[in-house]
This record gives sequence, C-alpha cells and structure tokens, in this order.
Amino acid sequence: MPSDRRLRLVAVAAGLVLALLVTLLQDSVYRADVSIVVARRGQPPGSDPALARVADAAARLFHSRAVAAPAIANLHLDESPESLLDRVESEADAESSLVRIRVEAPDRDQARRAAQEVAEVATVLFNDRFGPGTVASIWEAPRAEAGRVAPKPVRNLALGALAGALLAELLLLRRRRAVAPATARPVRLPVRDPEPVPVPAPDGSAAASPQQAKTAAQRRFVRPAAAEWTLGDVEWLLAEQGAAFPERSEELALYLESFRDVAGADGRLPAGVGIVVEDVFADLIARSRRK
Repeated sequence: MPSDRRLRLVAVAAGLVLALLVTLLQDSVYRADVSIVVARRGQPPGSDPALARVADAAARLFHSRAVAAPAIANLHLDESPESLLDRVESEADAESSLVRIRVEAPDRDQARRAAQEVAEVATVLFNDRFGPGTVASIWEAPRAEAGRVAPKPVRNLALGALAGALLAELLLLRRRRAVAPATARPVRLPVRDPEPVPVPAPDGSAAASPQQAKTAAQRRFVRPAAAEWTLGDVEWLLAEQGAAFPERSEELALYLESFRDVAGADGRLPAGVGIVVEDVFADLIARSRRK
C-alpha cells in the first residue's frame, strides 16, 4: 500500500534526523589505557593464582577516591573524584596479575595524561600499603586509542533508522488491528526444531541420529562478522539464548520482526542493521560465548 510505504520512509527519515542531531550534540570522547602488573619482589610476573587474587583486589583499590583525589590534584582538574571515577575503568585480567586501567577524556592527549597519572598514583598507593613483598609497577605505557569512543555516527544513524522503522511498524500494526483485527500479523518467535529421536542399532544399542552426531560447536550459535548478519543468525541466537532473558522477550521479538521487514531475499541484513543487532543483542551474544 503506497501510504504504508510513505509512512515507513517518513518514519525512517525522522529517525535519521534525530540520530544526526544526537550525534552532533554529543561530546567527543577518547580513551587511553595503561597496564599495571602485580608481582612478588625480585620475581618475574607469572600466572600465580594468589597474585591473580591480589590483582583483582588491586583493581578495586585503583578505582577509588584514594587514587582519584591525588590524580585530580596533580593534573589540576576542576572536577570531583566521583566525576573522574565515572571516566575510569579498572579491571584485572582473570588469567594473570595484570590490571588494565582505561580513562576517557575529551581529547586523546588528556586521556593519555590522565591514564598516566592514575596509574602512577595507583602504583605508589599499592606499594605503600602492600609492599615490599608484593609490588605493583606500570607494565605497558599509556596509549591513547586512535579513534573516538563517542559519538559513533554510523551506529547512531543505524539505530535511528531502525527506531524509525520500528515506529512505523507499530503504527501500521495498530492501523491494521483497527481495520481488521483478525488479519493482523502476529509476532513470531523462533522455535528450535526438536532433536531427532535416536533409532536403536541392530545390536540393541542406541544409535545417534545424524543431527545428534554433530559436534557441540556445530550446533552452537557462531557470531558472524558485523556486515554479514542474516535473519537466520538472529533467529538462531534468540532461540538459543532468548530464554535466559525472559524480561526482554517482547522487546527482542519486536526487533526480530522489524529485521524480517528489512532482510533481503536471501535473508541477509543490511550492514547498518548488523551493527544494531550487535548492540541490541549484546547480552545474548556474550552469553553464547560463555557456553
């Protein structure tokens, strides 16, 4: 119906304009990171479980007012410790005694200098409190990422276009229900095909079906590249991991339905939509990796 097409185009255009405005109004954010290693004095760093636990505790110490307040004073920043900590991440590597600190700032040089100062204050504080048996030192010098962390124009525009498309579909759905409720298309949730029933072998033992003979890696969802998502990938991911997020079932089903409207004849999703999939379904993707 031509009016339906016009509504979709207007809604997508409105979403793009809104996304563009949001992008233009967003402040630029850059990020720098630095690594600190925790080791026993006189010994090289190693994969010591005890040191890994110390590094985890150190990561929490590094993200505290005890580090933020001196760093602010040394950098002559006009902000509170809480404000600086909002821009700082401190995370211990689970497999080693490394602690990674990431700092965000309006430009690359500020981010690098802030990361350097936070790391220096953190190591001095740790060594004063826990040395000399165990010491912390800067392992990798601060390095600022080349690109901006935010805003992300492509991501914002893709989300804006998708939001507009979703709004149009909701409006059209309400219109169809008002005119002919019985013909409204229901939201379809993906359902896994049941596993084939094994057929007993002649000797009485249970023979695995061809489907069951596949390896677990073959049956599991495998994340595609950002520009290579298909409708089948999204359905597979939702079927495999969706049950773990019951509170988001309606939201995810609505996104899936909108993806069906923009998928190509072969099921491929536009590259911009792939970026949206990775953002909206990030929790499901992360959970599939842990399986």
